[in-house]
Amino acid sequence: MFDQTSSMFDGYRSRLKKIKKKTYEERFAAFLTEYRACFDDMAQYIKGREDAETAAAEVANIFAENVFSEYGSNGKLSASDKTDLSLYMIYYIFPSILKTDDANAHLLCDAIRDEWRKRTDNPAFDYTTYEDLHGSFQEKLFGLF
Repeated sequence: MFDQTSSMFDGYRSRLKKIKKKTYEERFAAFLTEYRACFDDMAQYIKGREDAETAAAEVANIFAENVFSEYGSNGKLSASDKTDLSLYMIYYIFPSILKTDDANAHLLCDAIRDEWRKRTDNPAFDYTTYEDLHGSFQEKLFGLF
């Protein structure tokens, strides 16, 4: 179920390299176009269930399991993978979910965030919107890269 979630991360390192405002706009638009159907499937799964919170938690568990199966070893991610995948989720996954404008988008983001916090032992991990993230760029993200 939601097998496409692991393919969302194909080439994630290249999408994180040399990320400037314009390249982020282009990469995000292409990402959202390519994977919108998968995000819509997640939203439909939650809508179709009586208990939306439980359904969102199920989606989050499947999502994390797919990512850990693809990029982890023995159920663990390396420190560099953990960092890169977390950044990728902040840049692409969460803003894409929120862009669907689904009534349960925040519920799904919260569930994925909470599952990721548990699996990566990072209680500070959080998400933001595309607009907030995009607004933080000067020419380069936070002027750092």
